[in-house]
This record gives sequence, C-alpha cells and structure tokens, in this order.
Amino acid sequence: MRRREYELQPAPEFLFERRSLLRHCADRRPGNSEMNAPGGRWVLVAGNQLPYSLTRREELLLPRAEAPTLTITSDPHNSIAVLGGSGPDWIITLCAQGDGQSEAEARERLQHIALHAAGGTVSLTGPGLYEGRRGNGDLIVEGPIDAGVVIHGTYTSVEVRDLAGPVRIAATHARARILETTGQLDVTAGVVDFAGASGRVTLSAEAEINLKMTSKRFEGKLLAWAQRSVRMLLPPGFRTPIEVMVTRRKDFVYNALVGVSKNWADYSMDSPFQGGEIHLHPSRSR
Repeated sequence: MRRREYELQPAPEFLFERRSLLRHCADRRPGNSEMNAPGGRWVLVAGNQLPYSLTRREELLLPRAEAPTLTITSDPHNSIAVLGGSGPDWIITLCAQGDGQSEAEARERLQHIALHAAGGTVSLTGPGLYEGRRGNGDLIVEGPIDAGVVIHGTYTSVEVRDLAGPVRIAATHARARILETTGQLDVTAGVVDFAGASGRVTLSAEAEINLKMTSKRFEGKLLAWAQRSVRMLLPPGFRTPIEVMVTRRKDFVYNALVGVSKNWADYSMDSPFQGGEIHLHPSRSR
C-alpha cells in the first residue's frame, strides 16, 4: 500500500501537545451561539452544523476503595480523557451534547447520552454507531496517579496523561493519545500517539503509531506494531537501543536530530547505548 506524504515525515510536535481538555458545555440556539454565552470563545465549526445544540453537565465522585482499578466503557462517537491527579478518589465529569433541527430533536438526542456507574465500572452510553452522530459525550476523569485504568471503546477517542499505575486501552477505529505514563501500558487503537520516558509499553495500531521520547534514555521496554508507518521523535543524545523490523526503510521515519546517519535506525542498534529496550514493527503486509 502506497504511503501518504505525511507518513514519510517525522511525527509532528503538535501530536504530543498538552491541550486543554475543558469543554465549553453551553447550549446553542439560533441567535444565541456559544460565542455569546458567558465566558464564550471563538470556535471553528463545521459548515453543516445544526441550529440547535443542548448540553448537560454531570459530575460523579467515585471512592478509590470502590474502584482500585477503574474500568470505563463507551459507545461510539464519544471521547474519554483520564488524568493523574493529587486527590485520593476518582472525579468524573461528563459534558453531554445533542444536536437537532429543532430544540425538541436536540433534547431527544441529548437524553440518549447517559453516564452509569456500577462498582468499579463507569459506562458512557449513547444511541449507537449510526444514530449517534448528532449526540455525543465528553468524559473527563481525574484519579489517583498510581491507580489502574481499563478503557474500552469503539469510534471513541481516548487520552491518558500522567498515570503510574497499569493502563489498558482498547480504542477500536479511534485515536489514543498517551502522555507521560510510567507503568504498565497496553494500547490497541486505530492510531496511537505516545510520549514518555519509561514504562513497560505495548502499542498496536490499525494505522500508524507516533512516538516521542521525552528523555535521553527510555527506562523500561517499549514494543510498537503498526499496520502502516511508525514515526518517532528522538532528543539529541538519545542512548537507548532500538530495534526496527521493516521490509522497506521508509516504513520507519524518525527525526534526524540525534547526530547519526539514516542507516543507524533502519534495522537495529545495540550497545554501548544505555537504558531499556525499544522494538518497532511497522507491518510487513502490503
């Protein structure tokens, strides 16, 4: 399969930026846009935006004693973000949104978005894959840094930041962004963006994987397998051995700021480098 032009370039920095996750959870009606709401801001919207958009905000406190490892499930067309925080418990915030040609239609779609908690599992439900494009929920979870998280979703984007506990993510046909986790990490997604410097990390992507090493050494082990390209950003002086298995050199792309030749990372490199291990496997299938 022919590689697209951007796949032949190193992973761009903006993929790993820490963007604000706060959602401006405000209603929109004709003549009363989000920009006119208190604290409103300019936003870029699609040209086929429906005239009515109604929102609902929910908050839930889940004690860690009830969920040492939090499991999150989601129906399609939602988003999930989990952040490591300083508090002892899980703080869960949902912004649900329903759009429609009329206020009644928007309200009906909004009612289909629901948050359920049972034991250590939180579920974000919606109308389904084909009916859910005009209704969605954005879930933000802040929890103990050393706690564990398991996330299951389809067509639901996932972002995880600053956790030291075990993390497992299944985000089928969606993007998963993981920034500075340090524990056991297992991710399967459509596209994976990972930035970090430690952990036992296994990444698998239906499409591409983008990696950024945030230190000169990676402490631990990282295995990345992708159907398409693996792209990587390395800091100057990076010292951890990398093994790359490809059938064509252009399937692995990295920045050239490390002071070595292109042949250095095409297939393998070994000691005297220091740190853990990194193994990269862009798909051999065509």
